[in-house]
Amino acid sequence: MAIKKQNLTAEQDAAANPLDNVWVQANAGTGKTSVLVNRLLRILFRTDDVTQSGILCLTYTNAGAGEMRNRILRALRDWAIASDDELRELLRDVALNKPATDADIAHARDVFFWYIDNPDALKIKTIHGFCEEILHRFPIEAGISPAWTLITDETKNVLLHDTFERLISAPDLEPDKYKRVTDAFSLIVNKVSEYSLGDFIELLSKHYEHFFGVEDIERYRKYFIDTTRNFLGLNIVPNLDVPRAKLERIIDLVETEIKSSKKPAGYLTDIVKITKQYIDKTVDFETYKKLYITDRGTPRANIKKYDFLLDEQERVIAIDQYVINTDVFNNTMALFDLSAAFADMYRDVKRRHNLLDFDDLILYTQKLFMAPGMMGWVLSQLDLSLSHILLDEAQDTSPLHWNILTMLLDDFFVNGDTDKKRRSLFVVGDSKQSIFAFQGADARAFARSFTRISQQMKNNMRVLNHATLSQSFRSLPSILYTVDEFFSDETIAQKTGFQNNRHAYFRADKPGLVEMHGLASRAADDITVADYVNTIADKIAYLIESGERKSRDIMVLVQSRKTLVNPLIVALKKRQVDVAGNDKIFLPSFPAIRDLMNLVRFCLNPADDYSLCCVLKSPIFRLTEADIFNLCKIKNDKNNVDKDAPKITVFNVLADVQPDAYFRLQNFIEMSKYMAPYSFFSSVLDSGVRQEFISALGPQAIDPLEEFMTMCLSYERTQPGTLYHFIKWFITGNAVISRDISGAPGVRIVTAHGSKGLEAPVVFLVDTVRLPRPESVLPILPEIMPTNVAVDVSLPTPWLWVKGGGASEKLEVASDVSANYKLEEYYRLLYVAMTRARDELYIYGWTRDKNPKPESWHTLLWNKLKTLPDVDVDNDTIRIVHGKQSA
Repeated sequence: MAIKKQNLTAEQDAAANPLDNVWVQANAGTGKTSVLVNRLLRILFRTDDVTQSGILCLTYTNAGAGEMRNRILRALRDWAIASDDELRELLRDVALNKPATDADIAHARDVFFWYIDNPDALKIKTIHGFCEEILHRFPIEAGISPAWTLITDETKNVLLHDTFERLISAPDLEPDKYKRVTDAFSLIVNKVSEYSLGDFIELLSKHYEHFFGVEDIERYRKYFIDTTRNFLGLNIVPNLDVPRAKLERIIDLVETEIKSSKKPAGYLTDIVKITKQYIDKTVDFETYKKLYITDRGTPRANIKKYDFLLDEQERVIAIDQYVINTDVFNNTMALFDLSAAFADMYRDVKRRHNLLDFDDLILYTQKLFMAPGMMGWVLSQLDLSLSHILLDEAQDTSPLHWNILTMLLDDFFVNGDTDKKRRSLFVVGDSKQSIFAFQGADARAFARSFTRISQQMKNNMRVLNHATLSQSFRSLPSILYTVDEFFSDETIAQKTGFQNNRHAYFRADKPGLVEMHGLASRAADDITVADYVNTIADKIAYLIESGERKSRDIMVLVQSRKTLVNPLIVALKKRQVDVAGNDKIFLPSFPAIRDLMNLVRFCLNPADDYSLCCVLKSPIFRLTEADIFNLCKIKNDKNNVDKDAPKITVFNVLADVQPDAYFRLQNFIEMSKYMAPYSFFSSVLDSGVRQEFISALGPQAIDPLEEFMTMCLSYERTQPGTLYHFIKWFITGNAVISRDISGAPGVRIVTAHGSKGLEAPVVFLVDTVRLPRPESVLPILPEIMPTNVAVDVSLPTPWLWVKGGGASEKLEVASDVSANYKLEEYYRLLYVAMTRARDELYIYGWTRDKNPKPESWHTLLWNKLKTLPDVDVDNDTIRIVHGKQSA
């Protein structure tokens, strides 16, 4: 079979030139991976001594690195098996000679055999993989044990929980630090009721990176206090004690106003009454302030009618702001002290066990590279002398990752003959697709790093070229036209970096389709989630039944797996549509898994009446609520007869009322005493419980049960411990199953974040109303700092912890900046989602509210798309079946 050659466009060819240092901004679907692969092939082919090629290619994910290695291998394999004429064609964009000579052909085959013998010589790694290699090579220099081990996320979750238990039980701290921790925990414990334990531990652990590089914690704490107090305006104390005479004067003036008015306002009477109580200290300030400000903290408008009340209103507002900001400061410092102690203790736990987590790989490598004179020596000791550095998915690179890269480049371009042994840098990314802020990515860092590295190279007499890949090879014109028109809107463009960055069309053979449906609303139209999901499932089933599409052609994108995913899977299966399933399964969300967990809790503690009642009501026993109420009533009645006797449990009552259920449960209890997790759950399910679950919950119970049993088997083979240890391990974050469904048959249901790197002929966007949640931790960025506060760039940026309470002007400033960053990423996520579609894009939306949210994807898209020329619009649907080529 003839081997086909994919030709590069002019802009791709220029970007792939290994003689140039290139920074590439690549639109979605523009073949950036092909460019990177071609550049790698050119480097390998054009290096006289391939063993000295010195290539380091860094990408974002292990899957991306694996795909890159596979594509290089496939290309080199084609060089080996192609005929001479075919190979000349394959080398047309690779070899310097046009056409390739016989010597070029022989050299190409040699490169293949060299690569087969030395697959690790071409370093294609994630940034974490690169740092892992560095730390294995230089552990002593990095300050870690040579015998360190990298832990998994599951093990990390267990360690985090163990660290928290150690912190709050008997922390081995100095007296001053111990008092800080206990005081902080006492303050916080009543303020985190809506946090689960896992959420609160995650909040603490997020600051591990924050404290890692701080050598003098007391210096940083003082800077943190000074900065936050200055920002919150706490250095200026308002007039807290107003003279009694002034308040009495206000009462006199208000009473005069009441007497002179024909229809005195009722709130004037309240001012007299409550002000007198405030003077007598029978009401507190929180009650008194409501005379002058609303519950939202805004000034009451009717006060403006009376000049003699304005000064007091201004004073009350200032005090209220001061009280709110003081509460924020106290909460923030409590979280600071807890987080600092937690980070120090977590690092100590890992050090004692010679463990590192993924964050440590970056942090310790940065620490190693920052040591004076260390970078040059490290590079000189690597297996190969680096000549070419390539960075893929650069928009997802965090500031810490950029620090490592720029430190690499500090010495990289200093030496080396630019004629005989060229060194090159290739960076490719798309700021419009920076969507992983929760993992540290910073879209602004992409632009800042270009400026920084460009200047760095200029200082070493090098030039960094800026290139753009604009031609999309993925999507049809209607989709690209819709994307360009929406994201070129001035407001959206400013938030996403889309300015002057339209797509050029490659697949212009047919127009494609964008179809947007009006917003479905429960409040306005009484459309339930089930109704909404059925509408989407009907559309998908129609596309398949009509023969237009196969199930594997369709991908459904959501923002969150909650609410829509499980009902949609059920609706599709009812219509006999094959479903690849969810890319992540949160096992405790499935009723069958919850029932099994309750069964274990009961077996471990037969006095746990709540867990037992849940089990009895489950498909395992199918008792009714009336049955369970009767059991509880009998228990309570017996316990009330003789209050000094040992307490009767529901399980005790069950022996007389439901003996079959009692003996069955007794058998489960006995099994739990000696069986490991997999053996125990296998025995339970094989006793008829599996069929009971399927009968009651439907076929959709099979998948989570199988995944759960696989997890139990894996635990039993790799982890020590009983059922007690298993359930602790399970609930501390090990209940999520990640699955690669990119090549699975059936309709794929993926989060918009998880769709990065995927594509499908048909894409459904169905979760388009949800807005990003506000952050509870707000950074005090330099741009919002008061001008009289000195910013210490050597220390981490201070932050505020917003925990309930009122809102102040200072908090609104920090919150607005954070919210703008979140919205920017929210719209970039929409760009990623829309550009996953190759041929057809269907957009739906559903809300519980009567009025749509103005910032949501659906509202903005609907308002923009209905104004475009030549679109078909009726009351409920917008159809775009053409695409205008961008200029």
